[in-house]
Amino acid sequence: MACIVSWLLLLMIGVREQYLTDYNIPHAPFPSFVKGLILNIWIISSYFIIWLFFQPKERDFQGLLWQIFVVALLSTLLSMGVNLLLTWLRDEMKYNLPFLYAIFFHVEFTLLMTLLISTFVTWKKLILFEQTRFTHYTWLLFEIFLGITMLAHFFRIGTIDVYFKIPIFFLTVWILVISVNVRWVPHLNFQQKIQGIFKLAFIMLALSYFVASFQFYFYEQSLISDDLIKNLFPLTLLIFVFVYAASSTLFMLFSLPTSSVFEKKEQEISSFRDLSLAVRDGKKDADVYKVLLNSSLKSIQADAGWIMDNDYNVKVVTGITEEDIKIVLQDLRDASYEGQAPSKLNFQPYFKKENANRNYRSILALPIIVDQEVKGSLILVKRLHNSIDSVMQATVSTYVAQAGIALFNLDLLSKAVKNEVYKNSMQIAKQTQEALMPKSLEINENIEVYVTWEPAIVVGGDYYDMHRLNDNEVSFIIADVSGKGPKAAFNMAQMKGIYQSLAREENILPSEFFTKANAALTGCIQRDTFITATYLHVNTEEKKVDFARAGHCPTLYYNAESREATFLDNRGLGLGIVRNNSYKKFIHNHEIKYNHGDLLVLYTDGITEARSKNGVDEYGYEHMQTIIENNNNLPLKEIANKILEDIYAFMGKKAMDDDFTLLLIRL
Repeated sequence: MACIVSWLLLLMIGVREQYLTDYNIPHAPFPSFVKGLILNIWIISSYFIIWLFFQPKERDFQGLLWQIFVVALLSTLLSMGVNLLLTWLRDEMKYNLPFLYAIFFHVEFTLLMTLLISTFVTWKKLILFEQTRFTHYTWLLFEIFLGITMLAHFFRIGTIDVYFKIPIFFLTVWILVISVNVRWVPHLNFQQKIQGIFKLAFIMLALSYFVASFQFYFYEQSLISDDLIKNLFPLTLLIFVFVYAASSTLFMLFSLPTSSVFEKKEQEISSFRDLSLAVRDGKKDADVYKVLLNSSLKSIQADAGWIMDNDYNVKVVTGITEEDIKIVLQDLRDASYEGQAPSKLNFQPYFKKENANRNYRSILALPIIVDQEVKGSLILVKRLHNSIDSVMQATVSTYVAQAGIALFNLDLLSKAVKNEVYKNSMQIAKQTQEALMPKSLEINENIEVYVTWEPAIVVGGDYYDMHRLNDNEVSFIIADVSGKGPKAAFNMAQMKGIYQSLAREENILPSEFFTKANAALTGCIQRDTFITATYLHVNTEEKKVDFARAGHCPTLYYNAESREATFLDNRGLGLGIVRNNSYKKFIHNHEIKYNHGDLLVLYTDGITEARSKNGVDEYGYEHMQTIIENNNNLPLKEIANKILEDIYAFMGKKAMDDDFTLLLIRL
């Protein structure tokens, strides 16, 4: 009601003053203070109406952009209709009265302000998505600045000159700093970004159209109501809305090539659940709690947090005082949190005095469940209110579930050494590890692959995999984690997650793969653990192989043309040995051109280090080289069997002491 009444008053005042001026009727100017008050009432009431209307679901960015697109479309169409009617009255009906112009001007001004306020409300929601403290206060100051510009109505309606008396450079930088907050853009997939670019481009065109349309009113000397568009508030709002639309459009354009990576984000997160074993080998529950707390804090950028047991005893804590812990725990008790179900609290600082001095206004509490039994709770807090949404809660819930599995595994393994449960759990671990290995290595008619793999003690640290990029390109990896048994198997699962993530990047060189993999593994494996690996990238169209070796056994390459088998003696350092950016100096990329029928043999040191009957001599490399040269025309499975039979004969038994993997690739 206030919105309609204030707009009608504004229209009546403007039209009345224009009418009296047109007919030279003596009158006293309407007080600027009253005009400014009415205009501000209309702007504020319009803002709250639009704010209530634009209440989308969480992270419904497409819905927000669609709403603004519809508002821009309707505003532009109505403005065009007004302009056509004005042109018809002026040219066809020969009406050329500023009195009529004043009416049309107020209608167009209303349409423009409706579009600007609607867009401003939407931009605010997008800018404050996953807000940081810097973003929060920068935006708050900008809103205060806009409020100050509205005060200009009380002193002088036509204040465009004031705009050039403030530091333009400072204001421009301020708006640009705000406009780079586009954390919502990566959450759109490729198609949504294309649609978003179209909608944002239309919004910018609509704003440009209104600017061009108001040129008539701006330069119409007989029109006195044009003081509204010379005001600082709508001008600042127009610049901000246009700049943020342009900034979002540019970010969408630049992020289009990587959209496919982000579209697989949910898939990769689900794979991290399988890698809950990577939260593993703290030998105490406290180690798992530390990993859980640190991971959760980073995932939602929480300011502090702790883990407590069911008796409210703190197990591990980060970034919060004992006094604040007591306050948060009291808040949870008041909210009837009993550790059985998740709880999320939010304290609004603007309406309740008791919340004004509260250090933490957003609280998330999640029970830690181990084998269907609640063992404690994870508490995360943030200083800003309403800064933990349901998606953040779901992310942290995934980490809590991983920790629950890890704690269960620790308890299970500690008991398994004393009873038969150990055998059952190891069998489950073996099945899990076998599930992590690729079930099929069929590539295309240009590549033939065969692999045989065997852990030394139920589970092991050997790993092989492949990823087909397209019809002509495929990557292979073979890796060996130091040590053996469950610990090596857990680290092997971590390596698989990294390979499956990085191998999907287009045009990544083997050396780049290892550099990124080393950086990822640095925070995931213990310092006494390292991983050796060989990475191949085969291009069947160009008939070339790019490869790199990270401390792994040298690849055996059989050249069908020269009929010779040689070891590719490229150098490289194992993953996890050098834990800084200098690792890239220790890894090198190589390339070979191959012919049809060439053969690549990849293997782990369980083969070359197999001991003879006397327990002293090692199997070495020459035996395998000879077998390949003499039997290269056989099917790959038969070649692999000949190698294994030769090893067993050398050892005098049919069981190796270490994990082994043998991967043969015929090009």
